[in-house]
Amino acid sequence: MSHRTFSYSLLRAYVRFWHNTIFYRQVEIKNFPSHLPPDAPLLIISNHQNTLMDALAIVLNVGKRQPYFLTRADLFKKDTVRKLLMSLKMLPVYRLRDGVDEMQQNDEIFQTCVNILSTGGTLAAFPEGNHGVQYHLRPFKKGLARIAFRAETEHDWQVNLQILPCGLYYSHCQKMGERLVLNFGEPFKVSDYRADYEQNQPRTLTQITRRMSDEIKSLMLHIDDLPHHDTIKWLTDKESRKAGDMLTHILQKSEELSSLKANEPEVYAKKIEEASAERKRLSSQGIEAEIAGQPQPSLIALLLKTLGMIGTLPIWLYGTINSGIAYGIPFLMTKKLKDPQFSSAFRIVLFALVTFPLVWLLQTGIVWAVTDLKTAAIYALLLAPTGYFAHRWARWWSETMQQWKLR
Repeated sequence: MSHRTFSYSLLRAYVRFWHNTIFYRQVEIKNFPSHLPPDAPLLIISNHQNTLMDALAIVLNVGKRQPYFLTRADLFKKDTVRKLLMSLKMLPVYRLRDGVDEMQQNDEIFQTCVNILSTGGTLAAFPEGNHGVQYHLRPFKKGLARIAFRAETEHDWQVNLQILPCGLYYSHCQKMGERLVLNFGEPFKVSDYRADYEQNQPRTLTQITRRMSDEIKSLMLHIDDLPHHDTIKWLTDKESRKAGDMLTHILQKSEELSSLKANEPEVYAKKIEEASAERKRLSSQGIEAEIAGQPQPSLIALLLKTLGMIGTLPIWLYGTINSGIAYGIPFLMTKKLKDPQFSSAFRIVLFALVTFPLVWLLQTGIVWAVTDLKTAAIYALLLAPTGYFAHRWARWWSETMQQWKLR
């Protein structure tokens, strides 16, 4: 049974361009096990912080695999949306809040998952069962462990199913132009737990679920001290532009703070208090942590950078004027969402599939109508690079102004 289609590959490549190149300024994929054959059964698990963007991050960045994704069922209520999500290999999972009768449908969905895995497919899901904006891993549900063992036991432990943990890190969850890291761990076999499972099923379900949690927690930024969550995140943000691997610096700072809290609580409390005061002071000036934490340029370098920004101002203006409508419509349309955490996912879909292609096509048609084909062709070719530059320029200008404030 093939779990890959050509049409899905084309759509994914197109959306991946918008996701990895346009929406995020950098997407880094760390340690993905490319040695695993694309048709080897795999269950990908991840932390769940950023609603549908988490699903997109994984679906778009796992090589040739085309994962099926378990998704909250309330997104499937409208028939048109349901058909779209199902065509994208998303499967609904019903929760208690959806109603007891609805939850009975999970049996059919779970069997579908078993069939996918037992025929060499890839399934991805979030064991937390819900999303949360904080950098904190919540307790796991046991449903995925049950699916994994069911796939093996129904086929006499011959499926060779592996579980692949992934830690997702966003420099900011909902802003465009941020950085995203997919930090994969080592896959492990479900069959390694066969003896334990046959001896004591409930205990083994708990055991493998705990391992899933521990693995992901080691791959992501996990902040245990929730009362000081924002200050700790600010302190880790200051590490993000130091030379070397960004996520390594961030996780090291988090571990350093956790160790300090455990071993020297008074020193930790003072550090948090001082950092909180500094954070409030710099935030009031509009200075971000990652700008404050990086080595600051010399006066000459900053002057040259500013002059370069001023010199490229006309390109920014051109790109902003010609891409402003396509860029602005998704932001206006998503302002009224009941859950603002879904805004990023809806925006990237609108960017890629609706506003940019349609608005740019309309604008090119207008230019053609009032000029000629050659001018319209040149105009069309300039839309994407100048629009991209305009968005990046705005970020560079903001950072440059922050650096001036720090002098």
